[in-house]
Amino acid sequence: MKKSLRFLVILFLLVNQHVISNAQNEQYARRVLYQLCSPEMHGRGYYKQGDRIAADYLASEMKKLGVKTFGEEYLQPYTVNVNVTNRLMVKLNGQELKFSKDFVVTPYSASVKGTFTPVMVNASLMKNPDKLLAILQETAGPKVVLIDTVGLKNPPLYQFVKSVFAARQFGVEAIIDVLYTAPVTVPGRWQTPYAHLQIARQAIPENLQTVELDVEADYQEKYPTQNVIGWLPGKTEDFIVFTAHYDGFGSFGEGNYYQAAQDNGSGTAMVLDLARHYAKGKKPHYSVAFMLFSGEEIGLTGSTWYANNPLFPLDKIKLVINLDMVATGQDGVFLFNAENRPSEAALVMKINEEHGYMKSVDNREGRANSDHWPFHLKGVPAIFFLTKGACGDIHKPGDTYDKVPFYAYSNLFKLVLKIPEELERQEIR
Repeated sequence: MKKSLRFLVILFLLVNQHVISNAQNEQYARRVLYQLCSPEMHGRGYYKQGDRIAADYLASEMKKLGVKTFGEEYLQPYTVNVNVTNRLMVKLNGQELKFSKDFVVTPYSASVKGTFTPVMVNASLMKNPDKLLAILQETAGPKVVLIDTVGLKNPPLYQFVKSVFAARQFGVEAIIDVLYTAPVTVPGRWQTPYAHLQIARQAIPENLQTVELDVEADYQEKYPTQNVIGWLPGKTEDFIVFTAHYDGFGSFGEGNYYQAAQDNGSGTAMVLDLARHYAKGKKPHYSVAFMLFSGEEIGLTGSTWYANNPLFPLDKIKLVINLDMVATGQDGVFLFNAENRPSEAALVMKINEEHGYMKSVDNREGRANSDHWPFHLKGVPAIFFLTKGACGDIHKPGDTYDKVPFYAYSNLFKLVLKIPEELERQEIR
């Protein structure tokens, strides 16, 4: 009797430990996300090689989990041209502006440093070229022009005037677009011959006398970056591939960095979480690859490089499941590329209807909005999940770790795990 009771207690503890272990996926993902959002990652962009710091961390996590490499290491190197902002400061009448709230530097800006007498160019002045020319000639020294198009309603005229300034005629060193609010900015892949900024209209004082700029832009050709890739063997040589981009917008000078928590620290954390799940479980039917790409925010460069330089034959991929911004879900989930992959979309809908994981699955068209797309262009089955719901301030410094709700993270995780299982069942039938 005692032996039987002891056996039951041990069995209960083992089962309970298994349940607890499975329930820890969100805790592990949160820990990964916290690290990805830390200041030492510099927003996982190209300032101070934040991308490489993040890649080394992700590779170390794969190694801890027991994920295998395709070659000697997890990193797949490649190069990309990139314009990096190393230093950034703007003062109007001696008052320093706040990055992202009051102003941004555009992706392709050149460097500029100095204090300038501004030339204000509004709609009325653009319509009066003689007066505009006279003002430019009367303003001594290097110039900064602020262009405000309110009331212009003539885009070709605006583009013409701006092109004259862009050619650095009349000693123009910098162009500042005056907008209703400061827009989103990203790293660029080339550099213009002039400095270019965008300022929110409300940040400009009524009597603007001086503009002080300190922009250091470092254009680097063939900047070395890398994807992070690992895998686990299954019972077959066909692969399920989980992907996410780990890069963010990065930093625009010291302190001006984007944590990029939801976009896309969340997807990166889920891919590592999936690696954790498969590494500790029984051998899956399909082999499983985990691909974390750099360069998504500057044009899908990492995933495009991989699709053109695969580490195993692309025709061995059963399905690519791309995860980008997956830590909300209170309003359901978008499934992109569903129109191009109707059978896979139907499979996802079937799983969700049976288990009720997500509030809704909203099928969307296929387009080049994330890293599934280069695979799709190669004829590889690929789908892309993006959860619906409020979360911080996406593509702004407000996309921070503390604002990520993880509302339906566990349910989406379960839904994603069911997809390979359902594909296997379909094969058996």
